[in-house]
Amino acid sequence: MKGINRVVIPVDTSDVSKVAAEQGAFFAKLLNVEVSIISVNDSRQYMLSKILEEKIQKEKQFAIDEVKKITEEQGVMTTTKLAAGAPAIEIVKYVKDDDLIVMASKGKKGFNKFFLGSVSEEVLKTAPCAVMVIKEKTKKWTVDDFTTLIKEK
Repeated sequence: MKGINRVVIPVDTSDVSKVAAEQGAFFAKLLNVEVSIISVNDSRQYMLSKILEEKIQKEKQFAIDEVKKITEEQGVMTTTKLAAGAPAIEIVKYVKDDDLIVMASKGKKGFNKFFLGSVSEEVLKTAPCAVMVIKEKTKKWTVDDFTTLIKEK
């Protein structure tokens, strides 16, 4: 089994992306690897005005910058990418088989999931690497948690 050489954190404009960033930065620090943040502007898939597309682009860049602050505050080397296209496809194209993806899930159900799809579910199915999906109300892992687990063995 290959080791993990990078933690990739896909983000959008939701608050749960910040939780995934905190967890991703934690694991990157634990593994002594860099973080790469990716956000995908999918507005080109729809017929939108140029003004609206630019607004969405700015929002995505702001989300990347916010998450980068979180990872850098944890002392983790961080790179960023803003891609365009279908989110799950672009995320999977970006990663390598020795990456760890740490991403948020908004927990869409029913019609919304059917109609809009689930990016995290599609990434789980198609990514060539390990994927960790963080739910909105997930416990944040700490070094103490791992110390306790090791002592229990």
